Amino acid sequence: MKASVDRKILANRFSRVDEVMYCRILSWGGCSPFSRCQPIRLMATATSTLKFTVGQYDRMIAAGVFEQPALPFAADLSRVELIEGEIVMMSPIGARHEEVVDRLTAWSFRCLPDSSVRVRIQQSLGIPGQHSVPQPDIAWVQPKEYAAHRPEAADAILVIEVAETSLHFDLGAKALMYARGGVAECWVVDVNAEVVHLLSAPGPDGYGVKRVAGRGEAVAANGRPEATLEVESLFRPRP
Repeated sequence: MKASVDRKILANRFSRVDEVMYCRILSWGGCSPFSRCQPIRLMATATSTLKFTVGQYDRMIAAGVFEQPALPFAADLSRVELIEGEIVMMSPIGARHEEVVDRLTAWSFRCLPDSSVRVRIQQSLGIPGQHSVPQPDIAWVQPKEYAAHRPEAADAILVIEVAETSLHFDLGAKALMYARGGVAECWVVDVNAEVVHLLSAPGPDGYGVKRVAGRGEAVAANGRPEATLEVESLFRPRP
């Protein structure tokens, strides 16, 4: 889906936050810097990196941390996701990316009855044990209410990431995170090559089954084999 900003750049930006800002973030998280819970730790590495739990991340969202104008970042931190404990900025979405997401959305609602699957568009998905809250472009989850708690990996039937500039990240670190978290199936749509990478059989080392489908082929999710997608329908007709 969305490319992460280079983690060293993000870490360096966090490292420039002064002591007062740390205290503000800590207080937003519901703890003082002297409390025993220690919600934020500055990791002693070559490039200092802030690590967060999902609970801390959720408290920061609820407190409006990423909407605060005082944060010393040039980028828009309202477009972030939590990946393996790190807050990762999402890249801007281009027109081709938006078009593919729109086509996937239309296909999802067209081919799936409301009682069978709940379709979520660019909304959060919890990955227990991976300290992660990604926002896949498309997620098919179990049809139930999520007002009190976001869906988690066990609820996911299929997640789809659309990659225009983020293919390496989506097929690498992000796919590994989904697999380790137990997401049953992940598709990555490569907008540039006009193919779909289909990943299934999740495990601690990643997805065990991988294949690539292109124009002229049809694909279907293992969890809903009746919903068939013509890969060509995602892209503009060739001259």
